[in-house]
Amino acid sequence: MRFELTMPYELLERLRCTKLPIKIDDQDEIDKLLTLRTEGLIDADIPLSQERRGHHSWCGSAIVMQVTPRGQLVLKGRSAELPSPGVHGALLV
Repeated sequence: MRFELTMPYELLERLRCTKLPIKIDDQDEIDKLLTLRTEGLIDADIPLSQERRGHHSWCGSAIVMQVTPRGQLVLKGRSAELPSPGVHGALLV
């Protein structure tokens, strides 16, 4: 089974901005959804997985029902941590 070493915040943000529930078929995104669900950041039904000839795959689609209050809080905290444009010597064009 492949696991994301970092939290997939970009996917979490996309889900926050999407009308839910949503069906996800992409194998790599389902891996990320599993990480988000394990951390309690989303409510989702994740399909069963299978190993075949050393390759991991999901047997079906995932359904994301909601970004949890904890997920909303994490995203809010991350947005407060992001520097404003032009801060820390960033080059503005």
